Amino acid sequence: MQQSTFWKRLFFSAFLWGMALPCLAAPVPPSLPTLVPDDLFWSRQWYLRQIHAPEAWAVTTGSKEIIVAMIDGGVDMDHQDLRGAFWTNAREMPNDGVDNDQNGYVDDVHGWNYVTDSPNVKPVWKEEQYEETWSHGTMVASLIAAKGNDGRGIAGVAWNVRLMPLVILGAEGEGQVDDLVKAVRYATNHGAQVINMSLAGDTYSEELEEMIRRAQDAGVVIVAATGNNDGLDGLDLDTDLSYPACFDRGPYRRLIGVGGTDTLDQKAPSANYGTRCTDIVAPGQEFFAARPSYPHGNKATSTVPGYVDGMTGTSLAAPLVTGAVVLLKSVHPEWTATQIRERLLQTADAIEDNLTFFQRNKMGAGRLNIGRALTIDRPVLVAASAPTSTAMTVTPPKQAKRATTRKRS
Repeated sequence: MQQSTFWKRLFFSAFLWGMALPCLAAPVPPSLPTLVPDDLFWSRQWYLRQIHAPEAWAVTTGSKEIIVAMIDGGVDMDHQDLRGAFWTNAREMPNDGVDNDQNGYVDDVHGWNYVTDSPNVKPVWKEEQYEETWSHGTMVASLIAAKGNDGRGIAGVAWNVRLMPLVILGAEGEGQVDDLVKAVRYATNHGAQVINMSLAGDTYSEELEEMIRRAQDAGVVIVAATGNNDGLDGLDLDTDLSYPACFDRGPYRRLIGVGGTDTLDQKAPSANYGTRCTDIVAPGQEFFAARPSYPHGNKATSTVPGYVDGMTGTSLAAPLVTGAVVLLKSVHPEWTATQIRERLLQTADAIEDNLTFFQRNKMGAGRLNIGRALTIDRPVLVAASAPTSTAMTVTPPKQAKRATTRKRS
């Protein structure tokens, strides 16, 4: 396989794929019970209210039995909102310099950093660095798994889950295809049930396609951002493919491609879209999320503000869907990856009336509504079984940007 820089600067984005599935247009009834967390910054998390997370939390807040592999940049494991949220490799002895489980990785107690080729999964640092590349992994982790209802910080979608950090994005927000292949293999071999990929690239890789197919055949739910197009209104992925979001297109699609919306359920600026690669959309603008609680390089002893505001992109929409997958799997552990995917798509909120003529039918099944997904009493409709061999395609998200508007709901 030709080696190339697969990922450009990251854009926090998500994508939705258009399937002929029924959308339940009615909002979640207000009579449903809710669990409203007491986190300090809950009022700033409009995006969790938009996807009806409080209704979902009245049913479940997740399960520590579920492992989510987060293939991304480095993450601050000591952040106050993330302590205790990480997977541990029970077969590896920490810091003994020995590959105890003989898996080819020495001291991989919590995951692996493919950029530094070490078990240190902290963000990769450089002297001059964008905030978004330094904080990207920690932001994504917090949107999935920040501990909720603890009186501090923020809430993630799934308060109980185990994150497996696999770092492939360096200080510039870029990574290599072969590292992504290795990370997907590691996640599958070490028991991850869900993989979140808040990244995208425009280079096709047969090896990556095959590795993602193997993960799917093993029952892993794969969530990928559709990516962003800086300075434009997003790319139409029907003509400009983005990987890994576009890998398995067609009637037997299994991957969940996530696009982005704004506070008004319109397409988020710069978020990519397209009929064949976007499955569902989720809020992708104006995020308040965690950032590393130490300065660049961790050279100083003082802490810095552990949160960042006004971030946008499909990279931040994808972890909302990943968190929703965790909640569904915690209530329905017997469901297949296909059933999980179909439930999310079939219970999404219709947003077609909010889209422009050229965007309609290109934003997937609608905007994520995890409250409805967990509370409706009806079977999952699955049209056909996916074959064991499925064709797939791929593209990248770019660097996250600060939002230019400050609308909140």
